[in-house]
Amino acid sequence: MCHSFSRRPSAAFVPRARSGFTLAELLVALMIFTVGALAMVATSANVMTLITASKNRTLAAAVAEASFERMRSQPCSTHLSDSTTTRGVGVKTTVVPLVRADDVTVRVSFISNRRVATRVYRSFLPC
Repeated sequence: MCHSFSRRPSAAFVPRARSGFTLAELLVALMIFTVGALAMVATSANVMTLITASKNRTLAAAVAEASFERMRSQPCSTHLSDSTTTRGVGVKTTVVPLVRADDVTVRVSFISNRRVATRVYRSFLPC
C-alpha cells in the first residue's frame, strides 16, 4: 500500500484579515459618542438654569419670611405698607389693619429663567 501525503498549507501560511475596526465602524462609534456628549452638554445647561431659578425662589421666600418675622416682633401700630429691595429681591409689603390683627401681604419679585417672577405671601398678624 502506498500512501500519498498531500501537503496542506499550514495555518501559518493562510492569509487572514487583520483584526480591528473598519473606518465605517469607527465613524459610527464617533457619531454615537458625539450625540451623547452633546445631549449631556444641553442637559447640564438646563440643569444649571433650573438650579439658579430654584436658588432665586428660595432667596425670595426667605426675604418674605424675614419681612413677616420683623413685623411679628414689632407692635401693630408700627406696621406700615412699604416697598424695598433686599438682596436683589423686590419686596412690596401691604398692611390692612383689622380689629384684632393686621392682614399683611408681601409680594416678592425676582429673576427666574431670565424673566421677572412674582410670588405673593399673605399672613394675619395678631395684635
